[in-house]
Amino acid sequence: MEESRKYQIVDNAIRHFRETHEVIDVDGARVLFGDGWGLIRASNTQPVLVTRYEARTEQRLAAIQGEMEQWLRTQGVSP
Repeated sequence: MEESRKYQIVDNAIRHFRETHEVIDVDGARVLFGDGWGLIRASNTQPVLVTRYEARTEQRLAAIQGEMEQWLRTQGVSP
């Protein structure tokens, strides 16, 4: 992924997810779901986006990951 594009996608994620969730924008877009969170950030050392997910249950984890990765696909990124 182009260096400039990865930062643009993170900025887009912040704007998009802020419409419906609380987002912490320090070093990426950490989207808070109440019972878990998802993170999209630009790698400092490689031309890639890094994602992380955490939730209270496996089912909720899959839902959060699915929502965020579906959004990434709308940006032309294949997780």
